[in-house]
Amino acid sequence: MCGVGGHLAPGRIPARRAEKSPHLERVLGACNPADPSAILAAMKLLVVAALLTAACGSKPSPTTTPKTDDEAAVVLPDINEVPFDKLDQKQKIAFMKQKVVPQMKPLFQNHDAKDFAEFGCKTCHGDDVKDGHFDMPNPKLPKLNFKDHNSKYEKADLEWMGKEVMPTMGKILNLPLHSEENPKGFGCLACHTLEGQ
Repeated sequence: MCGVGGHLAPGRIPARRAEKSPHLERVLGACNPADPSAILAAMKLLVVAALLTAACGSKPSPTTTPKTDDEAAVVLPDINEVPFDKLDQKQKIAFMKQKVVPQMKPLFQNHDAKDFAEFGCKTCHGDDVKDGHFDMPNPKLPKLNFKDHNSKYEKADLEWMGKEVMPTMGKILNLPLHSEENPKGFGCLACHTLEGQ
C-alpha cells in the first residue's frame, strides 16, 4: 500500500480515507521508503494482524476428553476383525472414548441439548463408572415394556432411539441390528432392561 502498484504516493493517503479511519493514515504514513525502521514497524504490525486473524479464525479445539498416557498406548484392533466383547478392558475404554463418544455425543445433544449437556460415560453406563464398572444393559436406564411402550414414552424419543441411536451404535460396534429375522441382534435390550427386572 506504500505506493506499490501506483495506488498511493509514498507517505500519502487520500483525505476521504483518512476521515473514515484515523489510524489508517498513521499506519500508512509509516510507510516512508526513506525510513527503513518505519517499513519494519509496518511489517511487524502486518504480521501481528495476520497472526491475530489466524488465531481468531481457526477451528475450535475438539471437546473430546484428552487421552492419558495409558490410553494413548492402547492399540485398538480393527472392530471388523475383533468383536467389541473380545477387547480387553483398556481397549474397550479407549474404543468408547475414541469411537463411540465422538459419534454419539452430538446425536444425543442434537436430540435434547439440555438433558444431554454433560454427555459422557455416565450417560449410558451410570454412576458406577467412577468405580470402573461399565456393565450393560444398565438397569438404571429407563425400563422397557414393549406391550405398553407408546403410553410411557414420547413418540419422538422412541423414534429417535429406534432410528438414530440403535442403528448408529450397532454400526459403531459392527453388530447386526435386532429384527424379527435376527432376534439376537443389537437392539434396545443391549442397553435397557425390561420392567420387572
